[in-house]
Amino acid sequence: MPAQNLGLPGIPYLYAVNLLMVKKAAWLLILAILAAACLDEPDCYLLNNQNIGISFKKLENSSADTIYLTGFGTVEPPLLFSDDTIISKLYLPLNYFQDETSFFFESEEGIDFLRLGYVSQAQFVSVNCGEKFVLSSLRVLEHTFDSVRLITDIPTREPNTIHIEIFQ
Repeated sequence: MPAQNLGLPGIPYLYAVNLLMVKKAAWLLILAILAAACLDEPDCYLLNNQNIGISFKKLENSSADTIYLTGFGTVEPPLLFSDDTIISKLYLPLNYFQDETSFFFESEEGIDFLRLGYVSQAQFVSVNCGEKFVLSSLRVLEHTFDSVRLITDIPTREPNTIHIEIFQ
């Protein structure tokens, strides 16, 4: 019986739904083509080494610590990477247009800051790729944690290495 109630007015509705799906599929196809075009230059992918890894440790025995953050991000420019999360380590990008990046970590106890300095050098890659930024000499300039230890001073391209340990 419900099929009889649809009648002729149901056809434009079904046509409109299909038209909407076709538009979405067309946009997906356009995005896929653009993404594939970027892969024509494989040398242009992941050129900058701006990622650092941070792990949280317990001050008394240096074991991994899991903390609850109500938010964390960068101070300048003000970016919020996440809010309400439980973590033991995280990977963050450095601003390669400057020689330092400040992060904030907000918890129920308050807000802690970590200011990192580094050397950022632009290097020309090719006409198609433009330039890449090479970061080196990572150092901790200032922090409000109990203790911070720098493990390695060269940021990486992909987030997979712990560079800094924060003790609480």
